[in-house]
This record gives sequence, structure tokens and C-alpha cells, in this order.
Amino acid sequence: MRIRAAVLEEFGAPLQVQEVDLAEQKAGEVLVRLVACGVCHTDLYTASGADPSGYAPTVLGHEGAGVVEKVGEGVSSVRTGDHVVTLFSPQCRE
Repeated sequence: MRIRAAVLEEFGAPLQVQEVDLAEQKAGEVLVRLVACGVCHTDLYTASGADPSGYAPTVLGHEGAGVVEKVGEGVSSVRTGDHVVTLFSPQCRE
């Protein structure tokens, strides 16, 4: 699937909006159509090149809100049409 994303091609450079390929959904994953997405302090830290775990190219913006379009095999906590928020680290509720 082709999507549009703001991509950090190199550290310290402005983000570039471009089309990228999104891999097919796997078991345990959820496809979310984002309605809003922010670039937070962690993203800015990564974009600066100071984050030792950061890499480029990458798509920043892990804090978002949207609507579930598709659920992968084994997903039972959300359904198509649910409104959700996205987070930096997975939340397993356990």
C-alpha cells in the first residue's frame, strides 16, 4: 500500500512529505487511518541526530489519533471503526 508520510531523510534536515510503501499487515497488528499526529520532543531529539538509537530515513510522529481500518489475525481489543490513539510503546494492559 502506498501512503504519504513526513520522512526524515537525514539528521538535522527538514522533513520531506513523500509517498512510501507500507508493508502488508501482519497478525497482531492494526491498520489505523491517522486523523491527527504530532511531532513530540522525542521525535525532535531523534531528528537532531543526538539520539543514539535514532536512524534515518525514518517516519516520525508516534503520537497520533485515528480510526481503525483493519485488524490483523489475533487482535481482539479493537474493531474496525474504533477511534484510537497511537503511542510510542505498546500497551498490553497487563
